[in-house]
Amino acid sequence: MSKIREQGFTFADELPPATDSVVGHYVVYTQKKEGAPHRYAGWLNAPDIDMATQYACEHYGQDESCVNIWLHDRSRMHETPVSDTPLPGEDAPDDPGATAWTVFTQKRRGDIHVEQGQVQLGDEKTALSAAVARFGQGMTQVRIVPRDSMASTEVDRVIWRTHDQGYRLAKGYSKSVRAKWDAFRKTEDIEEYRKDDIENHF
Repeated sequence: MSKIREQGFTFADELPPATDSVVGHYVVYTQKKEGAPHRYAGWLNAPDIDMATQYACEHYGQDESCVNIWLHDRSRMHETPVSDTPLPGEDAPDDPGATAWTVFTQKRRGDIHVEQGQVQLGDEKTALSAAVARFGQGMTQVRIVPRDSMASTEVDRVIWRTHDQGYRLAKGYSKSVRAKWDAFRKTEDIEEYRKDDIENHF
């Protein structure tokens, strides 16, 4: 054993008692283009929803091009159990004065949740049942979230991707590499090089 490991360490004070965590847990959905449904992107931790929105723009905006981001606290969503059999649900007429719930569905186990629409009913049990009846056919899970608990990026907000980041994605790598070769080599040299061991690479 090394000498540093043989040393005995003493501490003047005991560690302070644990405190309750103030970190919130947020669910993130991204919208790839105008008019497209919001799709589940992932989770993140943050002290409040404003900071969570900022984190989401910087992180999930780099993962894929998107025009809008939704977030909500994990505790605000209500879901059916995941099931491979038809989900039971009973519809009810919307109440214009009641809570608006955004509905997300999962088609197969392991799929991401995708925005499907909205129901407007007074409590989560009735709303979830109505959401299943309207949108749950052929789905393995239905999720509802009160719309007023969801944060959304502003219409004109830049979501991190202020320039082409296609080079970060597998589909853009070959194109990016070829462009760099074109910038430093003559075209005829590149074509000659392609005939050798990387013929099918570019």
